[in-house]
Amino acid sequence: MHQLLSARSMVVAVSALLLAACESGGDQESTDIAISADSLTFSAAGPDEPTPDAQTITATFGNAIVHLGVVHTGSAVGNVVTEVGDGVAEIRIAPAAPASVGAGRFTGNIAVTGYSCADAACSTLAAGPTRTISVSYQVSPIVRTIAPYVGIAGESASALLRGGGFQQFEIESITFGTTEASEFTVRSDTEIEVTYPALPAGNYPVQIASPGHEGRIVSTATLTVIDAPAYAAGTLAYPTANPAIRQLLYDAERSAVIVASDAGGGSIVRYTNTGGVWSAPLSVPFNELQDIALTADGRQLLALSRTLLTPVDAASLAPGTAVEPPELQENTFLKNLAVGNDNNAVVTTGIDEIMTTAVYMYTVRTATLQNAAVGFALNNATPGASGNGARIVLMQGHPSQETDPVVVDYSASNNVFNATRLGLRQNQIPPVLDRAGTRIVLNGQRVYNANYGLLGTLPDSTVAIVLSPDGTRAYTYDSKAGAVLTFDISEAADNEDEDDTSLPQVGSATPLAGDPGEGVRMAITPDGGTLFLAGSTQLVIQPTP
Repeated sequence: MHQLLSARSMVVAVSALLLAACESGGDQESTDIAISADSLTFSAAGPDEPTPDAQTITATFGNAIVHLGVVHTGSAVGNVVTEVGDGVAEIRIAPAAPASVGAGRFTGNIAVTGYSCADAACSTLAAGPTRTISVSYQVSPIVRTIAPYVGIAGESASALLRGGGFQQFEIESITFGTTEASEFTVRSDTEIEVTYPALPAGNYPVQIASPGHEGRIVSTATLTVIDAPAYAAGTLAYPTANPAIRQLLYDAERSAVIVASDAGGGSIVRYTNTGGVWSAPLSVPFNELQDIALTADGRQLLALSRTLLTPVDAASLAPGTAVEPPELQENTFLKNLAVGNDNNAVVTTGIDEIMTTAVYMYTVRTATLQNAAVGFALNNATPGASGNGARIVLMQGHPSQETDPVVVDYSASNNVFNATRLGLRQNQIPPVLDRAGTRIVLNGQRVYNANYGLLGTLPDSTVAIVLSPDGTRAYTYDSKAGAVLTFDISEAADNEDEDDTSLPQVGSATPLAGDPGEGVRMAITPDGGTLFLAGSTQLVIQPTP
């Protein structure tokens, strides 16, 4: 164990309790105190977990004692309450709240002293023996998520563990099932960057170990390793004709494609592939559906309507309890969302004018929706997240706006929104990022590196776009070609004409198995092997060129 929080200044809670009148009868010789236990142990599973229940020590004392002093010191102890009866005191000891001390190992002491009359008039008191209760308190580190939580069989990859208390205990090892991580770096008290080796398909509980920690450290994170899918080119029909597509997701854990649209007033449609065969669509209605996103652990699908956020079971699509935003401004609506690797979702709002609108933060673990501490104005913002959930980029602006508003970068590591040096008014294509956030595409055309340095541009006929997981390729659906185009975005454009920022196209256009229609959205499998295109006509499946 190393680097524990500093001990708090001594806190004294003295119970000066009149136990018996001096003139009362009884054995005036007995000044002893006996306690039921001389030590207590508390533990909390994590720094943001609830405070452990208080424990009670019984103190039995002789009837010569007229006052009882109870003093507590040390950061382990939060509060002490003493109740006195005839010759017995119940001392109720509560530990400090985990959030107030953070992770680590803490100690404290409870000193119990009996006082007897020093003279016949009992005008002064004499201290008797002191009994000491030692308190030890362990607030553990905790692992909550790993992002991305899906890996590809036979491939080593890096991921981010999120939780708390990682810097308060020495992390000795990280295991995936029984397999140790190749390497890891503790980046902050809430984040560890870890590389896992090539693994066969299966589920691997993530566990961290520390020599200074007593017992097993709680972890709710599991790495799900899948075989790289091999989907044939084809098309899938919608249950309802000509929908406007709101969002398209690929659920790698369940080999499923999820389409959010305005069909029937709003609906989520899922197609699942089993043994190479796509299922009939499962459709669930959601009135005024705006957007959807999978949580960082893949257990829930967050469905955003104009006035509600509804957590949905990702396996069954059964809706949970909807949450209303606090103080939603008049004429505004919930617009879009993106999930960070800490399992907090940034939720933006919209309005049909140039006006500042709220940004909310939805915490999956507590199912709460609160105002986000953005620090500056946003208008009709649209977010896009990296594959590992480390960063979320927000573009903003109304079509009637004449100036280019600032592009905003949100870091899930510290929950801070930062204004970038870019000013750019958004169009209909949301921000797109690769797995690690090393490539960022804004407005479907402008490709930036991780520091927002412009690498080059894509054709203005780009309708939709996804990036390869490693950030070296951009796959676009091009309205002129009516096909998929591939571009090399591994380096900045290097053209003879200085004013030409066009990024190089790789190969020729790739024809599709069918026409996706208008308003196309794209998704890509985590291995980078298959593209999905959803438009107003149908869902198209296309192996990457």
